[in-house]
Amino acid sequence: MSLTVIVFTLVAVLLLAAIGWLLGKPLPKETSLDLGNQIEELLPLHSQHFPQLRQALESTDLQYVRRKTSRETERTWREERRRILRSFLDGLAEDFARLDRLSRVVASLSPRFSRREELERVWLSMRFRFGYRIISMRISSGTFASVHQLRRMTELIGNLSALAEAAMARLETVPPDRGN
Repeated sequence: MSLTVIVFTLVAVLLLAAIGWLLGKPLPKETSLDLGNQIEELLPLHSQHFPQLRQALESTDLQYVRRKTSRETERTWREERRRILRSFLDGLAEDFARLDRLSRVVASLSPRFSRREELERVWLSMRFRFGYRIISMRISSGTFASVHQLRRMTELIGNLSALAEAAMARLETVPPDRGN
């Protein structure tokens, strides 16, 4: 076996391990969020504010700040914007943790287990975790997350919410046991 093949194989294994970690490891909000037992506490709170954030991010503020202010003011502005993005991303992670918990509660109450829906929930979870970590790294490195990336994260929250809502609707249509 040549050294090139060994190195390539080693790099591929390391990349697969890193991707597995990105997809499988729970987000800090998933493990630290104290969620109550009330279903109302499990609904998303932050993702509904994306339109306001999108409008602020799409504006031409950066060009204006660069032209009209000092470098120090621009740096302060960038830091504040980074803080806002980080806060919004953490809010999306909180929404995700709430909806994931809601989905699990609804699935435990459902008399019919749907493998397809469970796989879809797991797939959405992996995509959200991966996207969260990528955007988080970009924000930490000083580059801003794009509006497109944040919109995709918000859409994943919406998809997970729709899954939970559909599962809850099916719970309402299941006839109760009659004790026969």
